[in-house]
Amino acid sequence: MRISNLHGFFVFYPMIKRLFPLLFVLAACGSGEKTPFCKCMEAGNELNEFSAEILAKSEIDKAAQTKMKELRSTKKELCKEYEMMGKAEMLELKRACTELNAEEAEVRGQDDENQEN
Repeated sequence: MRISNLHGFFVFYPMIKRLFPLLFVLAACGSGEKTPFCKCMEAGNELNEFSAEILAKSEIDKAAQTKMKELRSTKKELCKEYEMMGKAEMLELKRACTELNAEEAEVRGQDDENQEN
């Protein structure tokens, strides 16, 4: 392979590297399924909400401790691929998840409206 051919690859590599996660999200969004990153975000939100509930209590029982450990474990498993991701890529994936959630909410609202009629 000639060096000039490799030059084109290295010029476009950073752009491809940034677009790949976005393409992954867009492909998954079309299927109607939550992407792994969206599942990671949901696990993080659930952990944060439960942590806030626990902090509001004066005592923490064994069941709450067990649930906290489970939520941490789930979040760690779902988010391990994204620990070293750059800020720009992560924000793009987060934006895509937010849009997907908004679309799902709109569809659910239409379904609820159709059931009432």
